[in-house]
Amino acid sequence: MSDVAPLFNQLSTQLARHSGDWQLMPFACRTLPWPELAAVLERLDEDQLDQLESNPQQALELLAPWRPELSALHAFTAPVLARAADYATPRWSNGIPGRKWAQIKDFAANITAEHAILEWCAGKGHLGRLLAMEQQQPVTSLEWDQDLCRQGETLANKLTLQHHFHCGDALAPEAAALFKPKQQAVALHACGELHLRFLRHAARAGTRALALSPCCYHLIEGNRYVPLSNAGRRHDLGLSRHDLRLPLQQQVTGGERVRRLRHLELTWRLAFDELQRELTGGRDYLPLPAFPKQLLSGDFADFVSWACDKKGLAVPASLHSEHWLAAADDRRLLVKQIELVRHCYRYPLELWLLLDRVLFLTEQGYRVRLGTFTDIHNTPRRYLIQAWRE
Repeated sequence: MSDVAPLFNQLSTQLARHSGDWQLMPFACRTLPWPELAAVLERLDEDQLDQLESNPQQALELLAPWRPELSALHAFTAPVLARAADYATPRWSNGIPGRKWAQIKDFAANITAEHAILEWCAGKGHLGRLLAMEQQQPVTSLEWDQDLCRQGETLANKLTLQHHFHCGDALAPEAAALFKPKQQAVALHACGELHLRFLRHAARAGTRALALSPCCYHLIEGNRYVPLSNAGRRHDLGLSRHDLRLPLQQQVTGGERVRRLRHLELTWRLAFDELQRELTGGRDYLPLPAFPKQLLSGDFADFVSWACDKKGLAVPASLHSEHWLAAADDRRLLVKQIELVRHCYRYPLELWLLLDRVLFLTEQGYRVRLGTFTDIHNTPRRYLIQAWRE
């Protein structure tokens, strides 16, 4: 793609200037952080906030008088890349969910392999299997789960494909040896550290062609993100794992049930935070890890037992659930007001992270293309970075 350095510099400047809008933890706030936005945010009821949350353009327009730079940060639109001619499902794809199959087909539609293919973090190797058929090139799929490797090998053997599995840890040093100069390396929705290793290993090996769709930016080794590119290190935003979750806070494939569960989860997390402050005598927000969603089908008392266990707290002998849930109702509106502003920076921050990867590959001598490979209704993680080295 053309020189993206000016766009990256613009994003860096504005994200740093407005870090107080997005580089904060909404659950830890007891009051609105921006007095100048109180008049516009506090007149919105919860239904209006939810409606704006599902319509980012309207949210940008609402905040434009106070944050005029935001529209410019959303002005860049990544080009639409190739899409599959059809989404017909062959017999061997039985059991792959429809949206996942569409992602695989659309990703494969952008690959033209002149050499052997390496599939990184392959699972059962559905993408590798499709590429082995379409590209008529041998495929090696790296996957750490032995059972998934066996299932993938069985399917490949039934179809008599040149498709083999390497059962190993992508984070182990020896995984670097899988990258070769004359090779097409692919990674569909490789998470955090896994796709960072993919890029570093490929660049070091001089791998001829790369195709990567990044996912889960926050799953990194350290507590802070270390930019890949020289430009990224010059404009280091000091991103924590919490900051790196921001681009992922977008639901486009869920329906009413997903929204209802999210409302319930938000309420219960806030209610527990009110409870833990009384139990500990503390004044700080106590973050909880992700939890099994089946907990939401129980009652609040079950959730409190789980949360107390995770945080080493004694479960109160008498739990007045209605009191704590009512306290959460008051805070939930504040959290949604803060999230409305914070979420306006999801796309600019993800674009910054994508361009950090693009610039790294450019610095390593690659010709790079960034675009969207599938429809947003299939997945919000639809960005594809392709790179070629002569």
